[in-house]
Amino acid sequence: MALQHQYDDDDSEDLQIHLVPELRKRIKQAAEESHLSVQEYIESFLEQTYPAEPIPLQKYQDGLNLAAIQDVLAYRDELQRAHPDVFWNTLEEIYQMREERLRELDQR
Repeated sequence: MALQHQYDDDDSEDLQIHLVPELRKRIKQAAEESHLSVQEYIESFLEQTYPAEPIPLQKYQDGLNLAAIQDVLAYRDELQRAHPDVFWNTLEEIYQMREERLRELDQR
Protein backbone atom coordinates (compact mmCIF):
# COMPACT_ATOMS: atom_id res chain seq x y z
CA MET A 1 0.00 0.00 0.00
CA ALA A 2 1.44 3.36 -1.00
CA LEU A 3 0.34 6.83 0.08
CA GLN A 4 0.57 9.97 -1.99
CA HIS A 5 -0.45 13.52 -1.09
CA GLN A 6 -1.65 15.99 -3.70
CA TYR A 7 -1.87 19.70 -3.00
CA ASP A 8 -4.29 21.94 -4.86
CA ASP A 9 -3.97 25.68 -5.32
CA ASP A 10 -6.63 26.29 -2.65
CA ASP A 11 -4.55 24.48 0.01
CA SER A 12 -7.04 21.62 0.33
CA GLU A 13 -5.32 18.30 0.62
CA ASP A 14 -6.30 15.09 -1.18
CA LEU A 15 -4.99 11.71 -0.16
CA GLN A 16 -4.48 8.91 -2.66
CA ILE A 17 -3.96 5.38 -1.39
CA HIS A 18 -2.72 2.66 -3.71
CA LEU A 19 -4.03 -0.70 -2.52
CA VAL A 20 -3.24 -4.23 -3.54
CA PRO A 21 -5.91 -5.53 -5.95
CA GLU A 22 -7.35 -8.04 -3.45
CA LEU A 23 -7.99 -5.38 -0.81
CA ARG A 24 -9.37 -2.96 -3.41
CA LYS A 25 -11.81 -5.66 -4.56
CA ARG A 26 -12.97 -6.33 -0.97
CA ILE A 27 -13.55 -2.62 -0.37
CA LYS A 28 -15.55 -2.26 -3.60
CA GLN A 29 -17.65 -5.30 -2.70
CA ALA A 30 -18.35 -3.99 0.81
CA ALA A 31 -19.31 -0.58 -0.61
CA GLU A 32 -21.71 -2.17 -3.10
CA GLU A 33 -23.30 -4.27 -0.34
CA SER A 34 -23.80 -1.07 1.67
CA HIS A 35 -25.24 0.73 -1.39
CA LEU A 36 -22.49 3.35 -1.13
CA SER A 37 -19.78 4.60 -3.44
CA VAL A 38 -16.26 3.53 -2.51
CA GLN A 39 -15.52 7.06 -1.30
CA GLU A 40 -18.70 7.16 0.83
CA TYR A 41 -17.93 3.72 2.24
CA ILE A 42 -14.36 4.63 3.21
CA GLU A 43 -15.46 7.99 4.67
CA SER A 44 -18.16 6.23 6.70
CA PHE A 45 -15.70 3.61 7.91
CA LEU A 46 -13.14 6.23 8.92
CA GLU A 47 -15.78 8.40 10.61
CA GLN A 48 -16.98 5.42 12.65
CA THR A 49 -13.43 4.40 13.52
CA TYR A 50 -12.15 7.93 14.18
CA PRO A 51 -15.10 10.19 15.04
CA ALA A 52 -14.54 13.91 14.62
CA GLU A 53 -15.80 14.80 18.08
CA PRO A 54 -15.82 12.06 20.68
CA ILE A 55 -18.83 12.11 22.98
CA PRO A 56 -17.72 13.01 26.52
CA LEU A 57 -18.35 10.19 28.99
CA GLN A 58 -19.64 12.49 31.72
CA LYS A 59 -22.52 13.58 29.48
CA TYR A 60 -24.08 10.10 29.66
CA GLN A 61 -23.59 9.10 33.28
CA ASP A 62 -27.32 8.54 33.77
CA GLY A 63 -27.08 4.88 32.74
CA LEU A 64 -27.12 5.21 28.95
CA ASN A 65 -24.77 2.90 27.09
CA LEU A 66 -22.17 5.09 25.37
CA ALA A 67 -21.34 2.45 22.77
CA ALA A 68 -25.01 2.19 21.76
CA ILE A 69 -25.30 5.96 21.47
CA GLN A 70 -22.20 6.13 19.29
CA ASP A 71 -23.58 3.32 17.10
CA VAL A 72 -26.86 5.20 16.65
CA LEU A 73 -25.05 8.44 15.77
CA ALA A 74 -22.78 6.63 13.30
CA TYR A 75 -25.78 4.90 11.72
CA ARG A 76 -27.60 8.25 11.43
CA ASP A 77 -24.57 9.76 9.67
CA GLU A 78 -24.34 6.76 7.35
CA LEU A 79 -28.03 7.09 6.46
CA GLN A 80 -27.67 10.80 5.79
CA ARG A 81 -24.71 10.18 3.48
CA ALA A 82 -26.44 7.30 1.69
CA HIS A 83 -29.80 9.09 1.33
CA PRO A 84 -29.30 12.86 1.60
CA ASP A 85 -32.49 13.59 -0.32
CA VAL A 86 -34.63 11.77 2.26
CA PHE A 87 -33.49 13.91 5.16
CA TRP A 88 -33.58 17.12 3.17
CA ASN A 89 -37.02 16.46 1.67
CA THR A 90 -38.51 15.68 5.05
CA LEU A 91 -37.23 18.92 6.49
CA GLU A 92 -38.31 20.87 3.42
CA GLU A 93 -41.79 19.34 3.58
CA ILE A 94 -42.15 20.39 7.22
CA TYR A 95 -41.20 23.97 6.33
CA GLN A 96 -43.65 23.97 3.41
CA MET A 97 -46.50 22.64 5.57
CA ARG A 98 -45.72 25.28 8.18
CA GLU A 99 -45.77 28.06 5.58
CA GLU A 100 -49.09 26.79 4.17
CA ARG A 101 -50.60 26.69 7.65
CA LEU A 102 -49.40 30.23 8.40
CA ARG A 103 -50.97 31.46 5.14
CA GLU A 104 -54.26 29.77 6.05
CA LEU A 105 -54.23 31.43 9.45
CA ASP A 106 -53.43 34.83 7.92
CA GLN A 107 -56.43 34.54 5.57
CA ARG A 108 -58.86 34.10 8.48
